[in-house]
Amino acid sequence: MSHNKHTHYKHYANFERLWFPGLAFIVFVTITVYSLTAAAQDIELLQKNASVAYEKMMQAKQSADNLSRDAISAEKKLAEIKEKLTAAEQEVVGSKRKSDEAKIAYDHAQEQWKKATDALANEWGKSEIK
Repeated sequence: MSHNKHTHYKHYANFERLWFPGLAFIVFVTITVYSLTAAAQDIELLQKNASVAYEKMMQAKQSADNLSRDAISAEKKLAEIKEKLTAAEQEVVGSKRKSDEAKIAYDHAQEQWKKATDALANEWGKSEIK
C-alpha cells in the first residue's frame, strides 16, 4: 500500500505541477479571447461611428454646396436688380430733365402767346379808336 500511496502521491505531484500552468494557460486564453472579442467589438463600434460621422459630413458638404450655389444665384439676381435700378434711376433723371425742359418751353410759349395777344389787343384797340 505504501507503494500505491507513493504512486498516488507521485501522480498528484505531476497533476499539481501541470495544473497551475494549465490553469494559467486557460485563463490566458480566456482573457486573450475576451480581449480580442472586446477589441473587435470596439473596432466595430468605432467603424460604425466613423461611418455615421462620414454620412453626416457628406450631408453637411452637400448642404453647404447647395447653399453656396443659392448664394451665388442670389448675388447674380442682386447684381441684375442693381443694374435695373441704376437704369431706372437714369431714366427718372432723364425724364425729370425732359419735363423741366418741357415746362421751360411751355412757359416760353405762354409768354410768346401773351405778347402776341397783347399786341393783337393793342392793334384792335388802335383800330377802334380811329
